Amino acid sequence: MTARPDPFIHPITRLSICVLLASGADWVEFAAVRNATGISDSVLSKQSVALEEAGYVQVRKGAVGRRPRTWFRLTARGRRALADHLAWLAQLEESISASARDEEQPTANSATGQTAQRAAPAPTSTTGALGESAACRASRGARRQRQGLPTRV
Repeated sequence: MTARPDPFIHPITRLSICVLLASGADWVEFAAVRNATGISDSVLSKQSVALEEAGYVQVRKGAVGRRPRTWFRLTARGRRALADHLAWLAQLEESISASARDEEQPTANSATGQTAQRAAPAPTSTTGALGESAACRASRGARRQRQGLPTRV
């Protein structure tokens, strides 16, 4: 079976929220999600409503003392959608890596019989310490979690 992308959670803001909720505690407070993802209150509020309407996130409102609080958790449907999307990203990463390895293979010059090494294309941009995108880091984190290895958020 080939994994397919989920266009609804593909935008980086929604993907970040889902990955955080998948790797965290059962219920995660609004402020913790906001701080960990680095998005504003209004963006988190809008995206959480969209994720809730899609059935990916459950929202609970209450109070601690006299202060109102909001908590989120990923639903079973949201976990399945995220797992499928991360599997697709992992397949995409593997496909790109295989393509890069193929480009690095020596090629034979039929006229001289000599082999020449193809130059790897220079990276256009790097986003993480290792030049990987947030989606790749999320994919690697999900893979490590499936393998029972510790993950970092």
